[in-house]
Amino acid sequence: MRKNIVCLVLMIICGLSISAQELQDYKYIVIPQKFEFQNEAGEYDLNALTRFLFIKYGFNAFLENEELPSDLNASGCNALYARADVSGFLSTNAAITLVNCRGKEVFALPEGKSKIKSFKEGHQDAFRKAFASLEDMGYTYSDEIVSKADLVEESEVEDLVPEIRKKQAAIKQEDKEVAVTGVIQTAQTKIDKAEEKAVELIEVVEDSKSTITQNEAQVLEGATTVLVSTDGSFIMKPTSNGFDVYEGASKIGTATKTSAGSYLVSTSEFTGIGFYNETEFTVEREIKGVSGLVKMVFTKQ
Repeated sequence: MRKNIVCLVLMIICGLSISAQELQDYKYIVIPQKFEFQNEAGEYDLNALTRFLFIKYGFNAFLENEELPSDLNASGCNALYARADVSGFLSTNAAITLVNCRGKEVFALPEGKSKIKSFKEGHQDAFRKAFASLEDMGYTYSDEIVSKADLVEESEVEDLVPEIRKKQAAIKQEDKEVAVTGVIQTAQTKIDKAEEKAVELIEVVEDSKSTITQNEAQVLEGATTVLVSTDGSFIMKPTSNGFDVYEGASKIGTATKTSAGSYLVSTSEFTGIGFYNETEFTVEREIKGVSGLVKMVFTKQ
């Protein structure tokens, strides 16, 4: 009996690992304004909560009525679409799946169950429990880039070999030493050109990195002003990778920038996702004991 249980657990872990690997092939997640089971768009605030939870666990998620990225499905299927269903009588059971642009199911979250009787709180609790499995998954979008410098070098070598063989077969025995020297010089010239192309490509990459670093520096420079919440209770001070959050003079947490451009806000008072447009910092936060997401706006002092 114990051996069967161990095997079952291992099968589940392996299944999650395979699914997690598939997830890394997709860059975006789109959440509908209305799931099929909902009577109206945004019912129980589940759609905004779903987007919030995906972002919380490292995904680049959007509601379908938002301005979507220009490269979404532009050159292939790089987006997943959230689907959800709710069932149960004595409990609320939430089943959340992700399908690709062709309608194929790519990932299914473990079912979330809640015994809270209130419809809104019960639905939200079930959704949160379904998402709990993503906490240790460590999702990171994987976009493999082949080195152009390597491709240039390989193509030059492939072109060079038959040319050398052809010249070696054509030359006369008495001119062999001179001809071989010429072939070597030709080969060296081509190799030099390949190296030059590789250096140019490396310089382009380095310039790109430099530009990115400069852009990041400009953003940080524009964020040197302290941000204060609308009610004046909280303050945000910029750091190298985001902000420190203060309540009065006491630091209570941080807002760390994610690869998707949003901020993961974690404090002793609340947790949430932040969005900064260089004039306002908006936090969609979870507050202990409060159902749903509550917005907080910070502006420059």
